[in-house]
Amino acid sequence: MDQTGISAILHFNPVSPERFAGSVPEQFLWMDVADETQAGIRERLLAAVFLHRCITQNLRILVHSSLGLHRTRWAYVAYSICAGHSVKAALRTATETPWLAPYHTDQAVWEEFAAACRSESDCS
Repeated sequence: MDQTGISAILHFNPVSPERFAGSVPEQFLWMDVADETQAGIRERLLAAVFLHRCITQNLRILVHSSLGLHRTRWAYVAYSICAGHSVKAALRTATETPWLAPYHTDQAVWEEFAAACRSESDCS
């Protein structure tokens, strides 16, 4: 962490949090989620609010999954929607580089999430 300047970590691992080298980050959130299908509205809001708060504090964030590449995309989409982007725009961005296309997701779940996000005061 010291060499990269990372000061916040959002970490996904269904078993337990990983140990990261370096100093302890200012912010750390471990979620016991393996992939997007396990993330309900509550988990999506938690990830979005965590990312939003870290960004507003100008923290450099690592979004990490122990299970491999591109399992964190849903957290980005959740943050993007809570930051005010439409579901369509957030999903479109989630298929562009550096993400791998296609992005298989349930748009109806994201529409439901967007409605919940509009009523959540911490998202924007």
